[in-house]
Amino acid sequence: MAPRYDPEPGPRGLARRLSALAAAGVPVRCGVVLGLHPPGAGSSRVAEVTHTLARHLVDGTASPRFNTVPSPMTRVYAAASRGRLDALGPDMKAFPADLATPLWWRVLDRTGGPLTTVERSTAADLLLRLGYQRRAADVVGDRPELVVKRLAVRYWSSPSSTEIESEALREAHDRGHPAEVRHTLALFVVARNGRRGTATPAFHEAAAVASRTIPSDPLRLQAHYRALAFVPYLRGDLPGTWTLLRRAVECQYSVVPETPLERLAWEDHAFPLHETIARTHLLTGAPDRAAAETDHLVTLSPNDHRTWSLRGDAFLAADRLEEAITAYDRGVALGGLPAARAAFHRGWAQRRLGLRAEAAESFALSQRIDPTAPAVAEALAEVSGVGAGGGA
Repeated sequence: MAPRYDPEPGPRGLARRLSALAAAGVPVRCGVVLGLHPPGAGSSRVAEVTHTLARHLVDGTASPRFNTVPSPMTRVYAAASRGRLDALGPDMKAFPADLATPLWWRVLDRTGGPLTTVERSTAADLLLRLGYQRRAADVVGDRPELVVKRLAVRYWSSPSSTEIESEALREAHDRGHPAEVRHTLALFVVARNGRRGTATPAFHEAAAVASRTIPSDPLRLQAHYRALAFVPYLRGDLPGTWTLLRRAVECQYSVVPETPLERLAWEDHAFPLHETIARTHLLTGAPDRAAAETDHLVTLSPNDHRTWSLRGDAFLAADRLEEAITAYDRGVALGGLPAARAAFHRGWAQRRLGLRAEAAESFALSQRIDPTAPAVAEALAEVSGVGAGGGA
């Protein structure tokens, strides 16, 4: 197994990554978050959703419920990868004019004017995707009907904080909120603890709230079963885990999208489901099954770095090294910060195959993009004799 790829946390690590990205010459291929350019050949489904939300917001039309919200840092890293440090700032009004499309400025105007509750919810989602947490907070305000969005803004403003979980759980118990809102807040607590592997009292309390507020919408029910699968998983009950994940699959595929917009929403829900199933196979010692599951991810979002990261990891764990290299190649080709991890693991597979020169090139590329991961410097030093203390 390859060593963990753990970049340096904190402000210092972020500063080093941004500086290295600006000089690395590996720009992201997608331009959606950098000015709301139309999705192109290098755009993931998540990027397509972001652009779709922007169009519906400025047109005043309703959009379906989407699922995945990428980190607000996506814009920051994308701008750095293009060498555009002037696009990193927190003020949407100060975004560089040469990068912005007319849609960008229409979103800016729209989010500064009067909005309905539904429009405010959409605007908050969009602004978080674009990395403007302060503007999202202004749009949401203190409106009790937007408690989910308010907590989302707080979470993305400080992702490492655990206080947000306590507040989410407290609001989930408030019967003054609709059942759907309480369920969403409870699932947040369940999923966040589940991903950390911490079966805390709050985790079980939130799972109980979610079980009392089960939604009827099939895609919401899919998310319910997917999150609740953490409960048996964390107590070592794999049959119970797979029972809930199979129910999630049944819910997902009970929906038949009829329009391109419905299809996009369906895919946005399907991706994390199949991602969860693949990761569960990987974590339970079934890498070949994990690799097979990633076929769905390739179909759903072939330009998503998560697709090729997980697919490469599964092939690597299965000792299918040539296939792992091919998957990581696709991840590197998408550019940006995620290419650093892909290049590192590609180098690991190449070294296992005895391709030391190729491995050295991959490790050097990874370090050029992100010099903050100790495992990369150590691997590069081992295959090429370069000192392990390098970096920008």
